Amino acid sequence: MDDDLTISLPPHVLVFPSPVQCPINTMFDIAELLCLSGLDVTFLLTPYTKSLLFQHVYIESRLNPYPLIRQIGSHSNHLPSIHLHTISDGLPLDHPATELLDSMETFTKPVFKDLFTSGKLVSDECGPVSCIISDGYMTFVYDVANELQVPVISALSLSPCSLWVLSNLPNPTEAVEVSDSTRDSVIRRVPGLNGIFTSGDLASMCQSSEWAHCTMKHLRKQIREISRAHGLILNTFKALDGPILSHIHSICPNLYPIGPIHTHLAVRQEAERLIPLLNYSREENKDCITWLDLQQPKSVLYVNIEKHAQFEWVQIRELWHGLVNSGTKFLWVRRAESILEEGRVPPKILKGTKERGCIVDSASNVHVLAHKAIGGFLTCGQWESIIQGIVEGVPTICCPLSLDQQVNGRFVSKAWKIGLDEEWRWERNIIEKMVRDVMELKDGLIDNANTMKYSGRKSVRKGGSSYARLDQLIDDIRCMHH
Repeated sequence: MDDDLTISLPPHVLVFPSPVQCPINTMFDIAELLCLSGLDVTFLLTPYTKSLLFQHVYIESRLNPYPLIRQIGSHSNHLPSIHLHTISDGLPLDHPATELLDSMETFTKPVFKDLFTSGKLVSDECGPVSCIISDGYMTFVYDVANELQVPVISALSLSPCSLWVLSNLPNPTEAVEVSDSTRDSVIRRVPGLNGIFTSGDLASMCQSSEWAHCTMKHLRKQIREISRAHGLILNTFKALDGPILSHIHSICPNLYPIGPIHTHLAVRQEAERLIPLLNYSREENKDCITWLDLQQPKSVLYVNIEKHAQFEWVQIRELWHGLVNSGTKFLWVRRAESILEEGRVPPKILKGTKERGCIVDSASNVHVLAHKAIGGFLTCGQWESIIQGIVEGVPTICCPLSLDQQVNGRFVSKAWKIGLDEEWRWERNIIEKMVRDVMELKDGLIDNANTMKYSGRKSVRKGGSSYARLDQLIDDIRCMHH
């Protein structure tokens, strides 16, 4: 490619989501935000992440608007675009996602490097890659980028509070040896923990069997490697996480808190006179929206627990009893494959469900949480779900299934005071009480939730903190281009 032509083209960003950690929708939202700002984007997929993208997203409708974007800046003859590109991960499509990381470290790394050295990502319409945005889970990206002198910005799917807490926990390999005094000193020493976590919380986290899981091994490595990134994109906003962000500067000085990202995208689309793409999700279930339309405002509890989690029947049974016994109307997203073995359901529970419940196998969090009928949200505490609930002002019950979700839940209840988590157990009486407490809006939950809702929405408008940080991100990427 001619050097003068390369200079005349806008920066070219490679966005590379991992097959395990980062929600594919959020990463694609980031790609769209970059494109709306006048940058060319290549969205790099493995066969597994490609299957997720096409399974959950109407990808054609999310690519088509971009030729309509007005010509931006000095690139009057060039329209920014998003290109999809696939790279092999070395495994059949049906392999567990957790196995992909080890395979990619050995198999994908040289193929990834070849994309750059062979010029496969360069064309007359797209210059050389100026910057890589990855979720940091695939640490080989740092190795290749460092060798080729291409800056990497990490887009973290973890919440800032989870990043901060997990990076400061005592070494889990010594968990059994961690004493009460050591845990107490961690709470005193690490800013942001006091009043939110107890010594008992840290004990259960340090001694969790989850540390032996390969996903946690990669997560610890991801946290250690963050310092290699030029910057860190976080799906949060200053009013929510300001104190924690000030501490994370010690891990990575260059932070881009640009969230809530899905709301930010809708705002920028509106500014470009594009209709926000509200129908981009294949998970939309029109039946559940029709049912919600018939309910009173703030009367329904929305229950949607992590889509890849699997549950024993006893857990499903206790949750079901708790929901029905609470007397609250509920919309429950329950996937058949998430239940290991179904058991018998008492007639009383079936009758209560028919009267007050709606059970579906899929739904879009973004659409459901925005519905006027929703008054509460029961989730495992995955960060993408938490931030979606926050921006709609919906009080939340957290039933954490992993350590990062445990941290999120504790911040929901103790730091932001917009929900409950501390009492959670898979017992019908506990669940019934927590549902009632949230739906009856005890302890000022709705006031706190509304405050965060308006702060989140304000942050992505012109003059807001997230709006300014996205502009800074774009400016920084443009500087990398020259």
